[in-house]
Amino acid sequence: MKQLKYKTVLMVLLTLCISSVVSANNLIITKSFTGGWYDPAKNGQGFLLEIIKSNNQKQALTTWFTFDNDGNQFWLIGVGEISDQSIEFQMLVPQGGRFGDLHNAANVSTQQWGKLTFTFTDCNNGTAHWQPTVSGFSSGSMPITRNTVINNLYCTGGLFDELGDSVSNDEIITALVPVGNSITAQGKAKYQQRADRIDFSVEIEHVPVGDYELFVAGEYQADIQVVTLANGFNEGEVEFRDPVEPGKLLLDFNPVGALIEIKQANQLILTSQGGGQSGTPGSSHQAPPFGNSETELYMSNTGVYPLGQTKVKLEQRTDRVDFEVEIEDVPVGFYDLNVGGETQGIIEVTQTPAGVEGEIEFRNPVEAGKELLDFNPLGELITITQGSDTLFTLDFPSEPSNVGNDGSDDDDDCNDDNPSNDCDDDSDDDNGGQGSDDECDDNSNDDDCDDNGNGGTTPPQLVDIDVDFNNTGADSDASGSVRYETRSDRRDFKVEVEDLNAGTYQLFVGGQSITSFNVSGAENELEFRDPVEPGKMPLTFDPLNKLVEIKQDSTVYLFATVQ
Repeated sequence: MKQLKYKTVLMVLLTLCISSVVSANNLIITKSFTGGWYDPAKNGQGFLLEIIKSNNQKQALTTWFTFDNDGNQFWLIGVGEISDQSIEFQMLVPQGGRFGDLHNAANVSTQQWGKLTFTFTDCNNGTAHWQPTVSGFSSGSMPITRNTVINNLYCTGGLFDELGDSVSNDEIITALVPVGNSITAQGKAKYQQRADRIDFSVEIEHVPVGDYELFVAGEYQADIQVVTLANGFNEGEVEFRDPVEPGKLLLDFNPVGALIEIKQANQLILTSQGGGQSGTPGSSHQAPPFGNSETELYMSNTGVYPLGQTKVKLEQRTDRVDFEVEIEDVPVGFYDLNVGGETQGIIEVTQTPAGVEGEIEFRNPVEAGKELLDFNPLGELITITQGSDTLFTLDFPSEPSNVGNDGSDDDDDCNDDNPSNDCDDDSDDDNGGQGSDDECDDNSNDDDCDDNGNGGTTPPQLVDIDVDFNNTGADSDASGSVRYETRSDRRDFKVEVEDLNAGTYQLFVGGQSITSFNVSGAENELEFRDPVEPGKMPLTFDPLNKLVEIKQDSTVYLFATVQ
């Protein structure tokens, strides 16, 4: 299933057209339930509750501070088992102890008192039920309310709260594959962990309009309503988050590694079984293989928008494959990216501070802010279309290379098919001569390959750094990335931000204010290049090993170090 690179239209349409019916949320009792609990109508007695680990299992410990029927201070203690929203304790009465130095642990014994059960409705309210087994006490119940909390420990009752300090940045995308006669159905589940939240979403498309049920690990979690969107496709989505926010459901279950199923009237439509590449979350076996190549090409303009340019770039590395398409200098709007006759994504072209442009990025394995590369462009016809018009075309080569028709990477005057060419590059000649037949000798001080002004003794340093922004919490939804590349012929610096609140922001690099930009949609992009080219800003500073900040007045929203 293909996603829009720009989320603005998709999110608006989903907000207007797609609704989800929430299931009865199942609260998760987590460490954040630790604290004091009491009945305000019976102040002066209450419970101290702790969520603990015992025998490597999550359990609970409570102490009940109360009085006996004669008005004497009376306290009980118990360790309990947690089940769903309840904790059941077998309460004990300690006996034989003395105060201070008179205490002798050998004299202490415990007497079984009876059962105490806590049942919670949310992070701050619940009910205590008790059933004594000793004489002199009667069964009963009372409402309980939290009256103390652990400092800086915020209770959500969801998965983020449950995972606690173990939460680290992670993203897993799982393909949902059709079952039986539902051969056109498509879908995917997306799980994202961040330092401040966990998101889980399930999207389905190319199924009939109607209501569908989401099951995770065999448990019903929510309904997904599929509707027809403005683009003519039938789509539906349900979103979970912890901590929860308006428009999303509380993520009170753990979907990682669980079986995900989409059903309608008890009929299985989509399943995660067999979706994705075994052992590699968020990856696809349909992408080009890992390697060590970079192919960058400009597409041919058919003349509909004569000034328009589209660039395609495929990078194969030992740990990933990246594929991206950039469009510039065409009217603002939406454009279809087609590979091998199949639409793989939609690019939104917008007015940015750097010019009119749009971009879509794919990666295998996937990472935040990019789409899963689950197709192979090698040897395929790539087109950019808008409606019935074909705007750009490219027969992508079947074999990757390091030389593109835009002069990327090698970007020189060498043509290995023409030995008479003057080669001013710094690579060995591939024309089959003995040794190194070109005019570049990096061990010589008198060749024509001096890219650094010191006689060519040190080849230019190639840098390719891509880092994600850190969020300070000033706008918890905001995210983005920074990319810095140096090549023999140029330097590129790109800043992308997503989901910032509308307003004017400033880009700072190394404490220096670089530029201001306005945010009005879901995504913004700033591009710098040296030497400068149309549609980009001049790169007059060095971001390497510098702190990059997105600020509004004195408030820092996002930050990252380019290293």
